[in-house]
Amino acid sequence: MSGALITAYRSFNKILKHLPVEGSLAEMLLRVIELTETTFNDRQTSILLFDKNKNKFMPFNNNNSNQTCCERFMINPAKIHFESVCSKKKIIISEHITTSNEYRKYYSLKTINHLNSCYGLPIISSKNKVLGIIYSHCSQNSMLSDDEYELLEMAATVCSIAIENDIKQQELNHIASYDSLTNIWNRRAFYRHINKAIKNIKLKNEYIAIFYIDINNFKKINDQYGHRFGDRVLKKYASKLQNLTNDKTGVARLGGDEFIIYSEVNTQIEADIKKR
Repeated sequence: MSGALITAYRSFNKILKHLPVEGSLAEMLLRVIELTETTFNDRQTSILLFDKNKNKFMPFNNNNSNQTCCERFMINPAKIHFESVCSKKKIIISEHITTSNEYRKYYSLKTINHLNSCYGLPIISSKNKVLGIIYSHCSQNSMLSDDEYELLEMAATVCSIAIENDIKQQELNHIASYDSLTNIWNRRAFYRHINKAIKNIKLKNEYIAIFYIDINNFKKINDQYGHRFGDRVLKKYASKLQNLTNDKTGVARLGGDEFIIYSEVNTQIEADIKKR
């Protein structure tokens, strides 16, 4: 193993040590890009993340930097078929772009970005799901060396761990802040947001209107139709309240059939209007 790879291994381990306690996903992925490019400085690295809501790959962009990762892509992420990558789950190679039919439609982009070879490795989760793709680009027509291939594999593994950690953290944050039945804020999240709102209106000399709401005769609904039907009523009611929310209005379930709404208003007259 080369000295460059040994150094890369140590650097990747440092990234993983800091993962649970500091750094956003964007910061972690940026470290991976910087490390791979520092180790083999004749290659550029790009990362595509799979957005399951849009069912397509999206370029990773570091919003905290002037670096525009999109400019590095000669692959159009909208044209990458999720199914084909999932079925391959192995390195995608084009040693010479101009001789590969797979990249024929991207020849013009190749000219713009001065790239001639491209190597992509799917980022696979611990449950064997494709989370994204990490690409290595080069301006020369060249093959990956064994060291470069191993570096790309290490980078893909670190990306996978970072992405899964981020997903898990988002799930934990959601559980801590949202009511499990109605999917609106719980009591704890409401207190946190209204405290921020109070600080905000103090600066602007405005008001906050708070509305406490419960569902009349809700116990009778449960007794007559059952708790499952009662849960459906709560979810439907919460959905209607959720439609009222915006950057100045928040809705939460306090428990049972009790809900609370706060709204930032300019005057007491506006609060009365909202109440109606």
